[in-house]
Parts: sequence; structure tokens; C-alpha cells
Amino acid sequence: MKALIITTAALLLSGTATAATTDWDGFYLGAQASHGEGHSKDRSNANASEKSVRGFTGGVQGGRRWQFDNNIVVGVEGALSFGNVSRDWKDREQHRYSPYYGKDAVTRSGTFDVTLGRAMGRWLPYVGAGVTVAQQEFTLGCDKSLVEATNGCRVAEFETRPSHLSTGAHATAGVLYRFNDRLSAGAEYRYTHLGSSPVTLEDPNYPAAARRSFHTDYSSVTLKLNYHF
Repeated sequence: MKALIITTAALLLSGTATAATTDWDGFYLGAQASHGEGHSKDRSNANASEKSVRGFTGGVQGGRRWQFDNNIVVGVEGALSFGNVSRDWKDREQHRYSPYYGKDAVTRSGTFDVTLGRAMGRWLPYVGAGVTVAQQEFTLGCDKSLVEATNGCRVAEFETRPSHLSTGAHATAGVLYRFNDRLSAGAEYRYTHLGSSPVTLEDPNYPAAARRSFHTDYSSVTLKLNYHF
């Protein structure tokens, strides 16, 4: 991820490319594949540990770019992605006799970006920022069979699976390479912060603690392939 950011910055700050500059103006559609890693934490529960989430997603993107006489390129892009950036956890990993388990997951998202780049030969390094809307799913359960001895699940064993549509912000840095008039490909680093996600986890053993607030952020590296019209 650091190498991608450094490469993008170096290209943006370097001098004019020696090769003829590609025209990036116009519409495009494409596909993408991504790997993300980050963190999820229930900040309403003082005993909850931070969970490391990771996983793969795939999706599609489309947008429009405008190129100016000085080779500055401004663009807008929308994307949809589907997958599972998540963590399955068991509380016994921190508390030996706890029968609680769960899962924190980002299962799909939609993004809108505004980008600013500079055309340099066949390359287009760029930076951007935008809005992310993501579907988050949370599982919480209690199962006595997970541990050898416990005083948990005192009222009942259970499992609940609420979800929440979260809205957050992201920042990007990437670089694209134009193979010909129709095809380009590239890589992009993205940091996403989804802010606070309020959910209700109905636990019959602790009914007063049903209201939770999860904070999730993650970084991802995405490979993109675009078709230009």
C-alpha cells in the first residue's frame, strides 16, 4: 500500500513525460477486485476487544473524466462492490470460559468519488475523495458447547444477526495505464472510515445492553480494468 502511494505521489510531482500524452477525456465502464483489511470495535461495550477484519470483494465501476490543456484530469466515478470484509470471533480467545461468539462484516458497498490527476504519457496518477455507503452485518450468539465450563448463557442460548446501512468517507490514491484507445488498467489504495453504526443486539442474558455502537475502518488495494467509450 505504501509503495502505491509513493509511486502515485512521485508521478504527480515529476516533470512532463517524454512520450505523447494520452487523452483520458470521456466515459468508461469497468470491473474491479479488491482486498481489504481494517478494524471493527463495539465502543459501547467497555469489555469488547477490537476485531481485525479482512477479506476480498469484487465489483463494477463507471465514470467520466475531463482533461484540460495542461493535462490535468478531473473525474467522477461510482462503484458497487460485493464480498466479505469480516472477522468471525469467539470470546474465549480473550476470556477462557466465555461462550459468546460473533461476526463483524462489511458485505457490500457503493461509492462515489471525485478525482484529480495528471496525464503523463500513458500513465494517469491521481488522488481522490468521496462517500461510501456500506451494508454492515453483525452476529452475536451464546453457545455453552464452545467452552468446557461456563456460567454464561444464564438465561438462554441465542443468536441474533442485525444489519445496518452505514455512511462514511474515504480517500484514494492510484495510478492507471492506458494500453490503447479502449482499455486501461491500474491499482488504487483506499482508506475508508464508516463512522458509528448503531445496532440492536438482542441478548436475553443482558437485555439492558442491547444498544451497541460499532466503529469500522479499513484500507484496501484494488485492481481495476476499464473500457473507454
